[in-house]
Amino acid sequence: MAKKLNRREFLRLSALGAVGVAAAACATPTPQIIEKEVVVTQIVKETVKETVKETVIVAGTPQVVEKEITKVVEKEVTRVVEKEVERAAEQVLRIMSGSSGSAGFAFNCLVAGSDLQSWIPFFYVPPLYFDVDLNLKPGTFESWESNDDSTVWQFHLNNQAVFSDGSPITAADVKGTWEIQINPVSDVSRIRGYLGNVVGFTEARDTGDRADVEGIKVLGEHTVEVTLVTPDPVFHWRIATCHLPTIKVEQYDQYDWDTYWLPENDPPFSGPFVLTDYDPDIKTATAVRNPNWWMAEGPYLDRLVFTFVTDTQTRGAMIQNDQADCTLGDVPVQMKENYPDMFRPTKAFGFNVFWLDTKAPPTDDINVRKALALSVDWEQAFAAAFPLGDAVMTNQIIDPDLPCLDKENSWYPYDVEAAKAAIAASSYGSVEALPKLRVTPRGTWPPMVAALEAALGFWRENLGITNIEFKQQPAEWVAEDQDKINLSRDDVVIRFPDSATYMWTAAHSGGPVAPDLLGGYVNERVDELIEQAMTLDPDDPQRCELTLEAQELYMNDYVVLTWGEALGTLNAREYVKNYYRGPDVGIIEPWKIVIEK
Repeated sequence: MAKKLNRREFLRLSALGAVGVAAAACATPTPQIIEKEVVVTQIVKETVKETVKETVIVAGTPQVVEKEITKVVEKEVTRVVEKEVERAAEQVLRIMSGSSGSAGFAFNCLVAGSDLQSWIPFFYVPPLYFDVDLNLKPGTFESWESNDDSTVWQFHLNNQAVFSDGSPITAADVKGTWEIQINPVSDVSRIRGYLGNVVGFTEARDTGDRADVEGIKVLGEHTVEVTLVTPDPVFHWRIATCHLPTIKVEQYDQYDWDTYWLPENDPPFSGPFVLTDYDPDIKTATAVRNPNWWMAEGPYLDRLVFTFVTDTQTRGAMIQNDQADCTLGDVPVQMKENYPDMFRPTKAFGFNVFWLDTKAPPTDDINVRKALALSVDWEQAFAAAFPLGDAVMTNQIIDPDLPCLDKENSWYPYDVEAAKAAIAASSYGSVEALPKLRVTPRGTWPPMVAALEAALGFWRENLGITNIEFKQQPAEWVAEDQDKINLSRDDVVIRFPDSATYMWTAAHSGGPVAPDLLGGYVNERVDELIEQAMTLDPDDPQRCELTLEAQELYMNDYVVLTWGEALGTLNAREYVKNYYRGPDVGIIEPWKIVIEK
């Protein structure tokens, strides 16, 4: 039986409105054990015949000799036995969904983000995916090929792949799903990074509604042909993501973007589980095995139970009270002492940074942005963010684990005099003339809040900037002031190890960051270099050279402030086996997860 919350923990839960969530979690079954055979050794006493040598006296003589005799003795022996573990009624995985960022509790798999993204593979098999060792694996697509210049690709569906209602997953469903995501009304910002190079993508986005995309063609029931505007030798890597699931378009068309996925509308799923219950009020959901699961292995779990918990301390309390088994949100690092196996190392290509809006005054002036960058001792900001050292410091926008990294340059050195000179050289001329700075970490994650508070302290002390307005989330400002936000936090995330794609995501004017978080930032030379790099084979050294040249220009525009990358962990109790996450953020091969306790 779970121990009771102490008073402090209970008050914390109450303050966060999480009591209902905790109560719902308490009602779920405890983790179960799967039947298995365990090889063990056992020491026992057995009666055996044994031949030994003994010293005896030859009768009638004084002579002593050695003689072999056989006698019955008792001795200890070690033998191997098999012990069977009792099989439980069902396998239940209790999941805490939710983060400290822009959290939401919904199961629309098409949004290409949100707190749901990590759980999408439970419900939908991606077209392709990378395993835990970064090997590319077939998903709903079983094979693929391209022409010589990588502008035309064909993808072939596994003819065994079916939805949970038993109907086949077709090429028409793939094309229709992608066109729904491309539809600008759907507001899927990351879709440009996956399909933005497809012929007809731009035209479809400009229609203001769902439209036929010329470069996506259906060739029979099981083949999709994709034609690209420019060569892309890694296009098959690009679509290896849980953000591009295939839904049954016929069912979607009976409802709409906001309702097609609700359990009462019987959405067909392609993954190992189907959503059966969803309560938006108390924020709980349940999923069970897909009755028409089409892969050869799994699923081994019987049921998933989701609860929505956004607070780090609350998640920790629920683990300690045996109310949950895993979470992709963080838990207090102090728990490592008692739960060392819960902090499993994992890797994602990308990390949180602070973006500076190039349109909102005063960060519309490059010299003001330069002053903000150079007046902070980023080593101290890093130490404030990660006092336990569970992170690596960053000095450029490219993730330090990517294969192409600038090892000669470092941005930005702590130089207060240069920062003051930049303010004087700005169009504002002085600190007193600067309009208000509006900043937000867009969440409550302690490291990002601590890093931002450290930066604010340096700006006040070194530059005398005191007219600063801090809010936890952009929505806390009135609508007309949200366009005036100067600094906000978000991450750059890519799904495969390619620095050129990473720079496109962070810096290209057509990427997901520049139009919004950077206030419409455009550097035509940066765009040109990235575009050239992305047409080259990943083994071509020039791909890296062009990428690093683009990064240098970008960093010298002072639009991003980096302070450190947390060492990623996947948080699950030790009895949750085959539970992995990779750079795609989604859980890898969830049909293999099993509870062994």
